[in-house]
Amino acid sequence: MDPVSAEPPSYLLAAQASSIVRFLYRRVREGEPDSMADLNRTLGALRRLSDDLAHLLPGLQEQLEESLLDGGIPRTGPTAEAWDTVAGVGLALAGARAAGLLMAQELQASQRLLGGMAAPLDG
Repeated sequence: MDPVSAEPPSYLLAAQASSIVRFLYRRVREGEPDSMADLNRTLGALRRLSDDLAHLLPGLQEQLEESLLDGGIPRTGPTAEAWDTVAGVGLALAGARAAGLLMAQELQASQRLLGGMAAPLDG
């Protein structure tokens, strides 16, 4: 990390996000049930997290490609092999992005259904 910069590196931010999600997992698994309103808010926050993650992945692929073009990725074999590897990573990231977008949609649907359940009955 650059001592002048106050911003932590990307990998550290990702590790912190992962730690928070693991903490939430333990809390849900071991704790008392949340209220319907809190559960709805949690689903909403997880939906935004999934959506944000899905939108982050193409930028990571772009950084990887730029790093290869700039010579920032050491190559031990032919250039074509390095590009094939970067393309493989890109394909995997595209799959992860699609899964993240799908997760965000499903969480949104869950949140909508839960909101309907929590709404007072008309009658």
